[in-house]
Amino acid sequence: MTRKQNGNSKKAILKKVFYNRVRRCCRKHGLDLVFDGEHRNYRAVQLLKDGQLLFGDYATDLNPLDINWKKIHEGLVAYGFRGGVK
Repeated sequence: MTRKQNGNSKKAILKKVFYNRVRRCCRKHGLDLVFDGEHRNYRAVQLLKDGQLLFGDYATDLNPLDINWKKIHEGLVAYGFRGGVK
C-alpha cells in the first residue's frame, strides 16, 4: 500500500521559503519587488533599488514565468543584502 502525499510538493514549499526570504530582505533594505503581468501569469519580476535594476527574471516564451526565487536570493546575498524582517 502506498502513502498518499499530504499538502504541497517539496518544490512548492522551497519556492515559498525562498520567496519569503527575498520579500523580507527587500523590506529590510528598501528594495522594490515589481511584478509585470497578472497573478499566476507573470511575464517578469524585477528587484529595484532607487530606480536601478538589481535583478530581473523574464519569461522567454508565451508560458507564464516560473520564478527561480532561490537564484534571486543567492544573488541578493552575493551583493551583500543579508537578513530580513522577522
